[in-house]
Amino acid sequence: MQPVLNSRRLLLRSYTQADAPEVQRLASDRHVAEPTAAISHPYPEGAAQAWIATTADVFSSGRGVSYAITLQSTSQLVGTVSLLDFSSAHTRAEVGYWVGIDYWGHGYCAEALACLLDFGRAHFAITRFVGRCAALNLASARVLEKCGFTREGVQVKHVLRNGCFEDMLLYGRCHPSRHVA
Repeated sequence: MQPVLNSRRLLLRSYTQADAPEVQRLASDRHVAEPTAAISHPYPEGAAQAWIATTADVFSSGRGVSYAITLQSTSQLVGTVSLLDFSSAHTRAEVGYWVGIDYWGHGYCAEALACLLDFGRAHFAITRFVGRCAALNLASARVLEKCGFTREGVQVKHVLRNGCFEDMLLYGRCHPSRHVA
């Protein structure tokens, strides 16, 4: 079972099917989906329910973890933060995150991501985290930078969205690790 994580203002918890309507509503907003690499627009009906159905298996199989970002004060679901594409051989994972438009500008992504990075190091022994964002998504780049990521490169014309190719920025964050013989 995926543990619950707490930060100063947030509670990160497992998703349940009861969350599907709110995920569907938040992710369907064009302003959320378009700058986010992993969310398509329009967000297909039933996509939230189908995705949530996979999250427990992904965690139990050790392939990744996704958390519902909720406010401690109200339990309101505001977004998602994830560790994806685990490589146990290289102690590496990719980060992903998004929050609904009504919750932008409050620092929730950075707070949730910082909490998840601590969990990833402690629970999965991850020593390298990587993140990507659309070059035009300056807010997402700021989240990564606030959490100690360094820009490492650009994937030129990497994503085709709305008939245009977009560049993706590549970020990384390393932590000291023991040498493996």
